[in-house]
Amino acid sequence: MIKEIAQYIENETGFTIGTDLFVGHRLSTSPDECIVVLENAGGKPDFDLPDKVEKAIQIISRAATYFTARENAYTVYDLLHGKSGITLPIVVGSDEFVAMVIEGMNVPQTIGQDDKSLWEFSTNFIFRMRDA
Repeated sequence: MIKEIAQYIENETGFTIGTDLFVGHRLSTSPDECIVVLENAGGKPDFDLPDKVEKAIQIISRAATYFTARENAYTVYDLLHGKSGITLPIVVGSDEFVAMVIEGMNVPQTIGQDDKSLWEFSTNFIFRMRDA
């Protein structure tokens, strides 16, 4: 469902998958200003409801300036945090998923500069998902 989450972000913001929005990893050739959607922390399945999962997602915003990276991080945070009942877009070959609740685990926070001296902000979310 990481591809569906990224597609939702693309549909609702000015970011474009493969251009300045990346899914699963960021290429070494990615532009300085970009967003990456990661599934670093896994998720928690529900034994009693097998079509439900709590999916942990990390969003990293990167840019040449602190305030651009911060602004982009907040664009995604404001889009996602506190939302409920969102049917994610279907990506070719995928199932339809509903984000019952999307909860930010933290507000965007700086994680410093990367090896290219670009500023990065990280935000972690829990997506409480179910099959549609």
